[in-house]
Amino acid sequence: PFLLHQALANLVQNAIEWSPRGGTVWVTVTPDRDRVTVAVTDRGPGIPDYALGRIFERFYSLGRPDTGKKSTGLGLNLVREVAKSHGGTIRVANRPEGGVLAELTLPI
Repeated sequence: PFLLHQALANLVQNAIEWSPRGGTVWVTVTPDRDRVTVAVTDRGPGIPDYALGRIFERFYSLGRPDTGKKSTGLGLNLVREVAKSHGGTIRVANRPEGGVLAELTLPI
């Protein structure tokens, strides 16, 4: 439970940090027969093309849009490891209308 909580907290925290000031972050939970998907969506600048293939790498981090400050680069790597250890998946993609969608899918 602790690791699942930490993975979800990392996804929400990333969305908050990458959203514009006063922006909205959406969290939706969609159950299916044998799995549940937690989707976290923001309206930030999205992930640069050059970084898309590296965002799950340990210690890889981009500067935040408002401060340029970088994080530890461990958050999405932890999310991926927690998803794998629970038989699930994590998918992060830019949204066509702007922002990012992160989907954590886990078996029930």
